[in-house]
Amino acid sequence: MADDLAARLRASLAEQERELRTALVLNPVENFPFVEDLSAASFLHGLYNSDKTRTREQRLSTPHQFSGRQALERDSRDVYSAWADALGAADATLRVLSGLHAHTTLFMSLAKSGQKVLLLPIEAGGHLSGRAILERLGLEVAEMAVDEEGMCVDMDATLRLCAEDPPDFVFVDRSEGLVYEDFSPLAEVDGAVTVFDASQYLTNVICGDHPNPFDWGFDLMVASVHKNFPGPQKALLATRRDDEVWRGVLGKVSTYVSNLHPSSVYAAGLTLARRDWLAGYSKRMLEVSVQLENELHERGVPVVTRRRDRPPTHHVWIRESDRDRAFTTFERLEQCMILTNFRTLPYSLGSGVRLGVNSAARLGLSTAEVPRLAELIADIRDQGPTVQLKGEAREFNEAIWAKQ
Repeated sequence: MADDLAARLRASLAEQERELRTALVLNPVENFPFVEDLSAASFLHGLYNSDKTRTREQRLSTPHQFSGRQALERDSRDVYSAWADALGAADATLRVLSGLHAHTTLFMSLAKSGQKVLLLPIEAGGHLSGRAILERLGLEVAEMAVDEEGMCVDMDATLRLCAEDPPDFVFVDRSEGLVYEDFSPLAEVDGAVTVFDASQYLTNVICGDHPNPFDWGFDLMVASVHKNFPGPQKALLATRRDDEVWRGVLGKVSTYVSNLHPSSVYAAGLTLARRDWLAGYSKRMLEVSVQLENELHERGVPVVTRRRDRPPTHHVWIRESDRDRAFTTFERLEQCMILTNFRTLPYSLGSGVRLGVNSAARLGLSTAEVPRLAELIADIRDQGPTVQLKGEAREFNEAIWAKQ
């Protein structure tokens, strides 16, 4: 039985890889890490480890220690320092395992039951799981006011809410948005610890193409490093100040996370070191996104037009007339191996298809290829997955993969 399972799994993996290399992933929450960065520390899988460098006396005073990990501890601290420097942070940790794990661990470390969190609502692009996590931890959740016409937070109304009933925390956990919204006024909410989730903007923040939330005055930053940034399945926490609040967070994180998954820590550090490549990737990602929106619009695809007074993101939205039409578009593209995300769009826009160019740009998609991609999407949406369009899409997708 075990031999049969192994054979089936290996065959399945080989088939999935073959299919993936004929597909174009246009999903804003997926990306392709560098294989060589992922595999560099693969021999460390299965080992327990620490990210704290200690003297002999300090090690002696702990409940237990594992031997032979000093180099790993030192390297982890070097990776954390590199990420802190890239983010303009006083300190950072990559001990947490994913974006939602970072959310849960951070608020378990910071908050007490009954405290109040001002949260970005789903209707304004907030994360689908944010409210559920906070309420499960015993926190009271209030939501920011939404300007649906402007597709943004109604900042004046939100600040009035804060003045009337001050929150203990302000949490911008944005997972949707066509532009990089200005949340700087929220960093000034009196008495609140302010937290910004940069998962959807991480590369652009590092490279200076989006404003840094720490420059706005936010206290803490969380981010996954496998969406906008082409890293491993991992997440980070970072702080603007190395203060008592931060040290308390670190102490709790060590309690709540038993193993930091060191191979992913190394991979995140190795990918971050590709600074020149990341700078080009950041700009290309945003340029391709805006151009794809424009090219789709010219071909009659009902894209949501982004505001031009804010920096763009890597997202593109197709807004359909109803849920069934949106799912049909999603299915037709999938049948031609253009992989997107069917979902309900924010700001009462209804059902649609969410695209993201981050993983395609990671593979090498450039502005020169965007008109052809837009033509394929428009034709597939209108005509369905004909034999001819399937062949044309496969040819296009394989040409992008061939850039690797």
